[in-house]
Amino acid sequence: MHKVLQVIAGVSVLFFLFATPVSAGSIHQDVPADLDPNARFLIYLHGTWPETSPVSEPHPRHGLFEYEDILEALADEDFVVISELRRNRTDPRSYARTRVVAQVAALVAGGVPAQQITVAGFSKGGFMSLLVSAMANEPGLNLVNMAGCGERQFRRIYETVLSDEAAHMKGRMLSLYDKRDPVAGTCAEAKAQASGLVFEEEELSIGAGHGSFYSPHSQWVDRVSAWAKSAPAS
Repeated sequence: MHKVLQVIAGVSVLFFLFATPVSAGSIHQDVPADLDPNARFLIYLHGTWPETSPVSEPHPRHGLFEYEDILEALADEDFVVISELRRNRTDPRSYARTRVVAQVAALVAGGVPAQQITVAGFSKGGFMSLLVSAMANEPGLNLVNMAGCGERQFRRIYETVLSDEAAHMKGRMLSLYDKRDPVAGTCAEAKAQASGLVFEEEELSIGAGHGSFYSPHSQWVDRVSAWAKSAPAS
């Protein structure tokens, strides 16, 4: 059973380490000190809603964002999960560079092959996975972009934030989005700018639109797990 401490003030939810050494199926807020180079690591990046509201407050359209359940579902797929609740409208480029890319570098420096590391993000977190792919310079890195692309609200992000980095994107990227999502869709535009990106995309039929990723639905959890575990050996 995962141990969770919930801060009463509602500022964040902290996930504490299991007994060391780190093992598959555990959840951490940052890269653990004692790394198992044979484990598979998954860095999960949530969307915008938890940045502005407590996770206990339902989104007016999509309902409760089941952050803890999502982390546990991913951990149950035998990943060492690394994730934290961001706050205060985090700047995506700064966070990708100073936090996520640094975590990937720390894992690689600790002996974990890039092929055993996955950065999986939803919505704003999915867009940040694009930035990580451009900044990390790790062709073997696995990336999952869940509802982080599209021609509506994400168009401005492509043009103003990703424009300088797009051509440098590298790694294996899986794009997932729900067919009923009115704001997010294909990542084909991002792929067209990145010759160094191995890319697959799948339209899901969960049916809850953007809210399809607010809970650990097996359709996307299983697909993320299969993608991460299908990475070719180094």
